[in-house]
Amino acid sequence: MSSNIEFALITGGSQGLGKAIAENFAQRKISTILVALPEKKLTETAQYLKNTYQVEAVTLGIDLTKPNASEKILEFVQANHFRVKYLINNAGIGYTDKFERLSTDFLDKLLKINTLVVTQLTRLFIPILAENSPAYILNVASMAGLFTMPYKAAYSASKHYVVELSFALREELKDKNISVTVVCPGGITTNSEVLERIKQMGKLGRALTASPEFIAKAAVKAMMNKRRLLVPKWQVKFYSYLRWFFPKNWQAKIIANALRKKIKA
Repeated sequence: MSSNIEFALITGGSQGLGKAIAENFAQRKISTILVALPEKKLTETAQYLKNTYQVEAVTLGIDLTKPNASEKILEFVQANHFRVKYLINNAGIGYTDKFERLSTDFLDKLLKINTLVVTQLTRLFIPILAENSPAYILNVASMAGLFTMPYKAAYSASKHYVVELSFALREELKDKNISVTVVCPGGITTNSEVLERIKQMGKLGRALTASPEFIAKAAVKAMMNKRRLLVPKWQVKFYSYLRWFFPKNWQAKIIANALRKKIKA
């Protein structure tokens, strides 16, 4: 493999939005390192990218919740001398439920993947990104990271963290010629469970939802253009602006009323 090849490293790259982002890079003739659980779909996605776009698609099967997962990813990249120019922190865990019903084990995994891994990977890859500058970081947050969201409390808080981390690091890393972009999509049509929730929410659910391909295309373009924040789809952007006009306690009540319909009593 040529040492001149530049790579995009994508966590959660085997399915959903991560797969769509990987395909968008492949369409641009940029090779990828797909990091995800060691499942069949990981190798299938890599093979699909290779066959369809004639680009390198390397895989690393790993559980991001395990100790030292971030360090192992770095070691894998260093051992193979991969030139990582793009870091896409996409992997994440979400939910809609009463906080009191969540196990502490689930919350531990959610916070590890949604905040700790994002933080660790970004820190560990700064030297490699700086060597291959201009370089780019794309952090996948959520519309939930812009609001106070009952019944998504820990998820929303974790995505707030990603948003603020991205904004701060964007300023810090300017002198290294590393751009940081954060994307805050609404719902993403990734599986049958999501489609059912969208159906329950009716017209509003459909308005605030988009396909992985739509979001991936917009997100990668925003990253390449060095944008600070992207809220894909105009309907989602419109609702995101409402947070400036309504007090947080109002937001919480409105969102709680909407989400109660999605959970079992």
